[in-house]
Amino acid sequence: TLKQIAPKAKDFLYFSAIMMHAAEAALLDSSGQLKKDAQGNDVSAHWDKRGGTWRWMCSDPSIKPYKNSNNDIFPEEELIKAHKKWRGRPLCLDHKSSSVDMIRGIIVDTYYDHSNKRVIALCALDKINYPDLARKVSTGYANSVSMGTAVGKAICTDCGQVAKIESDFCDHMRRKSCYGEINVDLNPIELSIV
Repeated sequence: TLKQIAPKAKDFLYFSAIMMHAAEAALLDSSGQLKKDAQGNDVSAHWDKRGGTWRWMCSDPSIKPYKNSNNDIFPEEELIKAHKKWRGRPLCLDHKSSSVDMIRGIIVDTYYDHSNKRVIALCALDKINYPDLARKVSTGYANSVSMGTAVGKAICTDCGQVAKIESDFCDHMRRKSCYGEINVDLNPIELSIV
């Protein structure tokens, strides 16, 4: 359903972007339907949280949780809890959120797309002060975004080590040799055009 968020301003270019996918997106095929196992049954997965850690448990052991290009894994329940916190956060260039000089707009709204297990953002880019960037976005030349978030806990997929600070990292996390890091307790910072 449609909802009115704020009046549309002529000074901004509005666009939507897929911010991130949940780990559970790995269960979906290219048409958005649940994958089938060898017996033709729908695959399923859940998180085993016993022992103070998180472990991916899938009915098809060949299916690993979805990870982004940084090998970060975000459980669906964590994205559902956190996605609204991106509302009102800055739209930046290349994760340079510490300086107002690199802010180019704002995240107007976010939506959790349950059927495709992903977060979608509605962004407003200042096209008056940044016309070149607005042109690149509107023509599709600049078509990639990357979200920035603080993480309360990162968990190694290989050994289950829970890290709250960098010194807690296991060798897999330090060497980046594990399949990925499960990120929980998210505190969103920004969304960047990259």
